Amino acid sequence: MSKKREKTLHTFAIPEVKPEGWLKRQLEIQMQGLTGKLFDIWDSVGSYSGWLGGTGENWERAPYYLDGFLPLSYYMEDKEHWDTACRFVEWTLNSQDEEGNFGPVASKEDYWSRFVMLKVLIQYYEIKKDGRVLPFFDRYFQYLYKKVPDAPMEQWSSARIGDLLYCIQWYCEREERNYIPALVEMLREQALDWVDIFAEFPFTRPAAYYYDWNKEYTHFSWENYHDTMKYHANHIVNVTMGFKYPAMLSYFFDDMDYEAVSLTGMQSADKYHGVASGAVNGDEHLSGNNPSQGAELCSIVEYMFSLQTMLEAFGLPCFADKMERLAYNALPATITEDFMAHQYLQQANQVLVSKAKRNWFNNNEESNMFGLEPNFGCCTANMHQGWPKFVKSLWYRGNDSEVVSMVFAPCRLETEAEGKKLCIREETEYPFKERITYHVENASHSELEFKIRIPGWCSAYKIYKNGICVREEENREKTGEVVSVCRGIQTGDRIEAVFSMEFEKSHWFHNSVAVERGPLVYALDMKERWETAKVVAGVRDYEIYPESAWNYALEENMSFEIQEGHVGAVPFSKEYPPIRLRTRGRRLDSWEIVDNSAGLLPVSPICTDGKEEEISLIPYGCTKLRITQFPWYRNEDK
Repeated sequence: MSKKREKTLHTFAIPEVKPEGWLKRQLEIQMQGLTGKLFDIWDSVGSYSGWLGGTGENWERAPYYLDGFLPLSYYMEDKEHWDTACRFVEWTLNSQDEEGNFGPVASKEDYWSRFVMLKVLIQYYEIKKDGRVLPFFDRYFQYLYKKVPDAPMEQWSSARIGDLLYCIQWYCEREERNYIPALVEMLREQALDWVDIFAEFPFTRPAAYYYDWNKEYTHFSWENYHDTMKYHANHIVNVTMGFKYPAMLSYFFDDMDYEAVSLTGMQSADKYHGVASGAVNGDEHLSGNNPSQGAELCSIVEYMFSLQTMLEAFGLPCFADKMERLAYNALPATITEDFMAHQYLQQANQVLVSKAKRNWFNNNEESNMFGLEPNFGCCTANMHQGWPKFVKSLWYRGNDSEVVSMVFAPCRLETEAEGKKLCIREETEYPFKERITYHVENASHSELEFKIRIPGWCSAYKIYKNGICVREEENREKTGEVVSVCRGIQTGDRIEAVFSMEFEKSHWFHNSVAVERGPLVYALDMKERWETAKVVAGVRDYEIYPESAWNYALEENMSFEIQEGHVGAVPFSKEYPPIRLRTRGRRLDSWEIVDNSAGLLPVSPICTDGKEEEISLIPYGCTKLRITQFPWYRNEDK
C-alpha cells in the first residue's frame, strides 16, 4: 500500500452551504411530508427502534432514515426534529462496548448497518464538532482490525465496503493511526471486487438471462460463495453503492487507474441497463435498458451519494452532469409532490401504476405503486438522503484559494478562505432556466480563484463579472469542464453564467428517442386518475390510471414551442410545470399495454398511419405517468 493520496476536491461542511430558493422549498416539503412524520407513524424508525435500545427493527432502517433526517433537520432549523435525530445519535455514541463495537445487541455481529450509522455520525460531527465522535471512530476501526481476520466481511457488508472505506478515509483526514493501512488491506481482500466487475463488466444482459429467480431462489444457498456473489454483484443498490469503491481505493493504493475504472463501470451500466432519466434499471437486479423495467428508489439516492464521493476523488465534471440528471429527473419523479408517498420502482415509460403483475425480475405486484411501504421498506427509510445530501454536492473547494461551483441550484456558501470570511449567494431557477447569478455578499480576497463547471450538454455559454463578459464560447465541443472565471473577488461583485439550453435528442432502447434540454429530460404530459388503494398509518397508497392516450411516436425532425412559467411553491409540479413543450406526434395503435406496462418498444424508425396531433411534454420530474423514450417516424411517412 502506497502513501495516501489527497482528494482532488473537497466538499464543504454541512453548515457552510445552505439551500435557498426553490431548493429550500423542496426541503421544506420533504420535512412537512414523510421525513418529518416517519418517526411517529412507522415502527421501523420509531421510538421502539433497536437504535434507541428498543425491541424494534435493529438493522439498517434507522441509520438509513437518519442519513437524511439529521441533515434535513439542521437545514430547516427544526429543533423538534433535530432533537429526535440526536436521540439516536446519543444512544449510538453511548452504545459502544469495551471492544469498540456499537449498536443494537441483537445485530451486533452485523457490519453493514454500522457503516450507515458512521455516515450519520460524520454529518453530525460536521454540524456539532462533538469531541466524542473521532475517538468513537478510532475504537470501532480498532475493533474491526482485530475482528475481521476471524470474522470476515460477507454478503451485504462485503458488497458495500466502499461505504466503510469512505468513513475510514474521512477519519484519516483528521487523525493518523498506524493500524489503518493494514485494516484497509484486509478490507480490500474481503470486498466484492467492484474494480474487476467494472473493468470487465459481466452483466451485459438482464439478470433473468443468467438465472431464473423463481427456480433458483428456492435452493439459493447463502453459504455458497458463488451464489452469494452472483446475487450481490448485480443487485441494483449494491451496484450504485459500488460505484464509489474504486474512488475510495484510489486514496490508499496507486496500483491502477481507478478513475478509468470508475468511468468504464458507469458507461457499461448505462449502455446495458440505463434509461433516459439517468437511472440504471434494476428490479431488484440489473434488468436491461427496456424503459418498462423498473429502477429502484434506493439506487437513485445511493448513486447520487456515490457521485458526490467520486467528484471529491477525481473532480470530473461528468460526475456532476450525472448528479444533476438523477436529482432533477429520476428523484422527484418517484416521490409524490407532497413527499407523502413513494414508489419502490419507477419506469421511464410508465403508463399505469397499480397492484398488478409486471415483468419485474424479483419484486412484487405493489412495486410501482405510490405509498408508505410498497414492496419493501428499505426505500421508505432510505429515500430521505436524496435532497439533503444533494446540497453538499453544490460547491467544492480545491484548496484554500479555490472555490468551484460544481452542481447548480439556489443556495448560499458561507465559509472561510485565505483566513477571511466568504459569502456567496447563488440565485437561479436552474435547471428550468439558463441563468445563474452569484452575489458576492462578503469577500475581500485578492487571490481566491472562482471556478464554474461548464455542463457536458452545453454548446455555448457566457460568463459575466459585474456586467462585463469575462468568458464566452460558442459552438464548443459538448464535454464537461471546469473553467476559471476570475482570480480575486470582493464584496458587491456579481457573477453571471448563462448556459445555452438547446433541444437535444438522445437515442436509447430499440433506437427510441428522448427529448432533452439542459439537464432536464421531458416526458409526455398524460392525464392521470389517482385512486386510493389503502390507508396505512394515515398514509395513502395510490394507484394511478391513464385518462389520455400514451402510445405516441414523435417526428424525426421534431420542433417545439416553449412555454416558460415560474418555479412555484411545488418546484416539480405537474399542474404548474416551470416549462412546457408543445410538439406534434402520431398515435401508434399497435403499441399496447402488455403485462400492465407499456409493451415492447417497436424499433425505430416506424411506420404509422395515425393522424398528427399536438401533444405536450413536461419535465420528467413533474410526471407520475409518462412516456419518455418514444418511437419515431420520418417526414416521408406523412
